[in-house]
Amino acid sequence: MIIAYELMDILLRLGEKTMKKPIIPEEYVLFRIAWQHRNSIQHLEREYLDLRIQLRDAEANLRSDPKNTELMSRVDYLKTRIKDLEDKYTWISTGRPAEIPFWVLPAG
Repeated sequence: MIIAYELMDILLRLGEKTMKKPIIPEEYVLFRIAWQHRNSIQHLEREYLDLRIQLRDAEANLRSDPKNTELMSRVDYLKTRIKDLEDKYTWISTGRPAEIPFWVLPAG
């Protein structure tokens, strides 16, 4: 019985160490994290926007010359590039800002 009590005491002490109350970071820390995240994804958003603009222009040119195979292949290529970006980074086409997860309260 002594071993069981010692084991329970050890488990309780471990639980106290691991189950600490979460600390909410200061506001300036949250802003710094959001700013770093924004800078890390800005190039993806820029590339996505550039691809969409190029696709729009290529489709407009294709409407004026529907038999141009070069334009057809360019449109297909741009669509696959956009699709790849949307599949890899699902948030890019949702219309929701990427910073939203930083401001959501944790569960529990």
